Amino acid sequence: MVLTAIASFSAGLKAQPCGKFDVTSIKLNAGAAGGGELPEVAPGGRRLTARNQFLIELIMLAYDVSPLQISGIPSAVSQQRYDIDATCEQPMTQEQMPRLLQELLADRFHLAVHRELREEPVFALVLAKGGPKFHESSQQGGNPGFRQTGYRFAFSNARMSTLVGVLSQLSGRKVLDQTGLRGQYDFTLNYAPSRDGAPAPADGLPDSVFTALREQLGLSLDPQKSQVEFIVIDRLDRLTPN
Repeated sequence: MVLTAIASFSAGLKAQPCGKFDVTSIKLNAGAAGGGELPEVAPGGRRLTARNQFLIELIMLAYDVSPLQISGIPSAVSQQRYDIDATCEQPMTQEQMPRLLQELLADRFHLAVHRELREEPVFALVLAKGGPKFHESSQQGGNPGFRQTGYRFAFSNARMSTLVGVLSQLSGRKVLDQTGLRGQYDFTLNYAPSRDGAPAPADGLPDSVFTALREQLGLSLDPQKSQVEFIVIDRLDRLTPN
């Protein structure tokens, strides 16, 4: 399961910003069946690489949405994975990445979209009674990190936007950040869901992400309804060769 990755992009690089990718290589990955390597900016900010990524994952990054907010991807390309290697003469910043990826997808896949607002059930991420049970990272401003191992999610130097991206996929609804927390934080979310009616492992872990969120992080998901922006695919072709 792919989770929010924009947090992994480097930010704050002090140079003339990248206007567009100068050299790009996108190739179909027909060999790897496992998880991919999330898009990553190399030191210096001039090279972006990604390995074994579904096209929907790249659209998620380009438009800063969860997979629940994307509709209309043709089945012919929905299961194909890609490798990306793109460079720019000037350093890339986190704020530029969505636009750069949008242009890249439009160029190589002829991607065209429109946006729609729909009223949908959502969850609001709020502070539970007693407040958060985690603290700001000691390395404020550093690159954020995220690692998933089964149902254990470890966040380092992460903003709440990273957590809400994870929770949107775990809960099956768009999650809105209403915590008021604006810093960068270190924390771990860990649970063990029961399967086929069998009890969860006897290790003291909750079997629900909702319970784990409240007990471990001091946060809660409140059901609401809200206007949610959807990205609707108008055109998406097979990859144009390099």
